[in-house]
Amino acid sequence: MAVLVTGANGFVGKILLEKLRNTYPGQQIYNIDLKPVNLKGVKDFICDITDKRSLERVNLGDDQVNLVHLAANIFTDDVPSRFSRKKFFFDTNVNGTKNLLDVFKDRIFSISFLSTDMVYGTPQSIPISTSHKLTPNGEYGLSKIEAEKLITTYAKEQSIKYFIFRPRLIAGPGRYGLFLKLFYLIKNNLPVPLIGDGTNRYQFISVFDCADALIHSLKNEPKEGIYNLGSNNPPQVKELLNSLIHSVDSKSKLIKTSAPLVKSALALLDLINLSLLYPEQYLIADKDYLLDTSSLKNEFGFVPKYSDNQMISSAYEQYLSLKN
Repeated sequence: MAVLVTGANGFVGKILLEKLRNTYPGQQIYNIDLKPVNLKGVKDFICDITDKRSLERVNLGDDQVNLVHLAANIFTDDVPSRFSRKKFFFDTNVNGTKNLLDVFKDRIFSISFLSTDMVYGTPQSIPISTSHKLTPNGEYGLSKIEAEKLITTYAKEQSIKYFIFRPRLIAGPGRYGLFLKLFYLIKNNLPVPLIGDGTNRYQFISVFDCADALIHSLKNEPKEGIYNLGSNNPPQVKELLNSLIHSVDSKSKLIKTSAPLVKSALALLDLINLSLLYPEQYLIADKDYLLDTSSLKNEFGFVPKYSDNQMISSAYEQYLSLKN
């Protein structure tokens, strides 16, 4: 059975391809993306999933495929002003998903989809189970909800297995995001402002664990369904950051702030298109945010390997190497 990956040039996709090639040597792997990965054993198709005609030119021969759908518009420097965000996210995340399902309708054997924890919005209960009410704080989370609906409907109509993963903040080599500002402050012994008092937990998930979970979904035994992806026993934010600061001999100090005031300021900046954080990010920055991953272990049969401390320490080490 071949594997068709969308967005293999992305953060998770690159790790996934390497693991796929090592786990299933000789397995036919296809990549649909805006640019090639140029890897042995991977056949690239350069096309845009928002363009149905370009997808129709993809030639899979006689292969049935396990679809691993990663392609998406996410929070990057390309995110437009708040009044244009719905189209930005929906064009790729919703319409692109629909195009994939339409074009490869008779070729898909199973679907593994990387969604987001942002479908939940501000948590109403902790830990957050997959049955938590879906009340996203912005258009990105909303677009992922719509994509999930398309996939679950399609899978049930076609009687195929589906796996939807809702990862917490994905961390790993090459992705810094908010870490860039944090690491700069720590490296230069500067104060590190918190949003709130830092007693909340802000869970991560390793990019390597994400890739391993996706590969596990390609096996025969996992139970289909929706699963949260998050680290085990994440510490409080202040504990996590103080541990990093001490381990690298930085003189930085954590500074508590008024969460309501900071979030009001961030909302104003977002309104005038000077976004430092997006609503999906700053509205939960002071909240205790812990995903319930019990079903990931008990039903899906997978346990993440990496801790939050390991992830942030590894990211900081790589940050230093890039700066030297």
